[in-house]
Amino acid sequence: MTAAAWLAYGHPAWMVVSLGLCLFALRIGLAIRRARLSHRPAPRGARARHLGAAKPGVVLVLFGALLGPLSVALLRDWTPMSSFHALVGGITALLFVCAGLQGRRLERGDRAARNTHALLGGAAVSLALAAAIAGFALLP
Repeated sequence: MTAAAWLAYGHPAWMVVSLGLCLFALRIGLAIRRARLSHRPAPRGARARHLGAAKPGVVLVLFGALLGPLSVALLRDWTPMSSFHALVGGITALLFVCAGLQGRRLERGDRAARNTHALLGGAAVSLALAAAIAGFALLP
């Protein structure tokens, strides 16, 4: 296998790590939400762990979203953004940006952003998993 063929696995590998971090953040966020809805305190340190995983996770996902079209154009000689995977990935990237912006509002004390952040974060991670499945067909 050539070096370019091995490099074509860079984007998928990057995204697996990024999505793992986002799934971890989602799990913590759901624990915080469950505690709030059942009128219990959140697990100790959950907010800090959520922020510690979500912030780099979103940055890594968005950077990976840029790596995809570059990989397709430079390593695979395909037309960027011409697949179903690219469409779902683009929508997913937008959802991650929106979830991150709502999370920032929430972090700064705007409790009105809580439900929107939860909805967008859950949708972003769910659609990211769908994009990953759609990307299997594109692996070298």
